Amino acid sequence: MKSSEISFIQYFDGKWQPKSGQIPIEQAVTLIVNGKPWMEMRCTPAMIAELAVGFLYNERLIYSAEDVARLHVCDTADFVEIDTASPINKPKTWIKTTGCGGGQTAQRLEQPETSELHEVTLTADAVSSLLSEFMEAQNAQTTSRGVHCSAISDGERILLLADDVGRHNTLDKLMGYILLNDPSLKPSLLLTTGRISSEMLQKSARLGVSVVISFTSPNTLTVHLAEEIGMTLIGYARGSRFNVYSHPERFSDLG
Repeated sequence: MKSSEISFIQYFDGKWQPKSGQIPIEQAVTLIVNGKPWMEMRCTPAMIAELAVGFLYNERLIYSAEDVARLHVCDTADFVEIDTASPINKPKTWIKTTGCGGGQTAQRLEQPETSELHEVTLTADAVSSLLSEFMEAQNAQTTSRGVHCSAISDGERILLLADDVGRHNTLDKLMGYILLNDPSLKPSLLLTTGRISSEMLQKSARLGVSVVISFTSPNTLTVHLAEEIGMTLIGYARGSRFNVYSHPERFSDLG
């Protein structure tokens, strides 16, 4: 995760003192598709190619890496260019998402498309173990606070991790990495520090995971969608404590 060292003044325990520390970098990156600027993405300037490809895939505008004829990220990461093998149309209407940095999507919820989910059987101890591994991996990769982090797993270990100032971006980066580097990867579980909104759940379904674990809360729409799609939704996950909001049958130790 890219960050920058800054100086600041800290007030602590009744005293003022000069300090320095790492804070995350946020950058505007223009997405150019087939020679035309489509949108400006606010993101951490890392895994830009994966972010762009994953975004187009999650928007159901491309369906595999073979749909990408050319991919270029400029040296300063100010823009990313994608030429597609076949023409694609820019959505006429972008919907503002609940993501940090003003994310956008063209997906609507009236008839959410279903995806093939990769099944997994869980135990409470397995979830606690994955949470511990996730936090260790996040601490090792992330050099500053103020970013979201998401990871995919096969139910036994962490396979890949991505962080960004926007929680939606972390899922696009994970999806883009799979498409570009390991399309045979079939993750069954997602862990994230971000709140699970309806857009986050739909991106998770595109990844094919059957279980989503978040440090924080879902909402009523997300729980309803998880029930409908067939996903196990877990929230407020901390150590050995978590809440299961949908499809608990994947837990083999549930009495």
